[in-house]
Amino acid sequence: MADLNGKLEGGQRVRGTYPAEVPGTPLVSIVTVVYNGAATLERTIQSVLAQDHPSIEYIIVDGASKDGTLDIIRRYEDRIAYWVSAKDKGIYDAMNKGIALCTGAWVGMINADDWYAEGAVSNVMRAAKGAENVNIVHGDIWIHYSNGSQRIKRAKRSGFLLRHWEMVLNHPSFFVRRKYYAGHTFDPTLRVSGDHQWTLRAWMEDAAQFRYIAEPIAHFTAGGASMSIPLGKALAEGARVSRSVGMGPFGVLMGYVVRTALHVPQYLKLLANQYLGRNKD
Repeated sequence: MADLNGKLEGGQRVRGTYPAEVPGTPLVSIVTVVYNGAATLERTIQSVLAQDHPSIEYIIVDGASKDGTLDIIRRYEDRIAYWVSAKDKGIYDAMNKGIALCTGAWVGMINADDWYAEGAVSNVMRAAKGAENVNIVHGDIWIHYSNGSQRIKRAKRSGFLLRHWEMVLNHPSFFVRRKYYAGHTFDPTLRVSGDHQWTLRAWMEDAAQFRYIAEPIAHFTAGGASMSIPLGKALAEGARVSRSVGMGPFGVLMGYVVRTALHVPQYLKLLANQYLGRNKD
């Protein structure tokens, strides 16, 4: 179905059907943001539909793809709560749009290159049960490299590294209370650091609102923009993040020093894992 502006939409919601909450079980909204993701999207969709949590609302936000992405979405639309395809202003703009469409108590975000581990949603909801002070549940992820190797990336729960380096927690594993997102949106002007900025703000607000699960929640495909950004752009965007959360000149300078010092080791580690790595835990 298309409107006068060329926006396409479909799914159960368009037909007047909404997910029913199971008594005693929170409705979980899951958002997938995609643009020209025909090569990998089906795996993402299947990982969501295979979750054993009994109450899931699945939403897909497409940025007006030109490949076969919409064909894949339509193939599953009888099991998708809602999907929309329209031009956006980038990944973080699309994430904000997706969150605004959610009705669940919790929101998970899994992009079209990635996929959930078996039982991920149920494991997260067990960890969140009864923890009213917790707004963000997160865990570890499997990273998959182009040579077929994989490893578990453990979350680095370090306030220092989060402030002065990069996104050391694993965003594909995040599940966030929807009411918390109401006053905490992503900055759509950032290229790759919007999730870092969002997480840093939440951490500085109250680190105790994060709950960590020491197990893989999602699978992540290495090689995206966030893993290949040149040092100059990383420093510039990192400085923007530092200033946006209220860091002064010393904090910005510390970010320059830490990011510069760790850039080459991190890049060499990526190359080693991608081209020389072994499958390991």
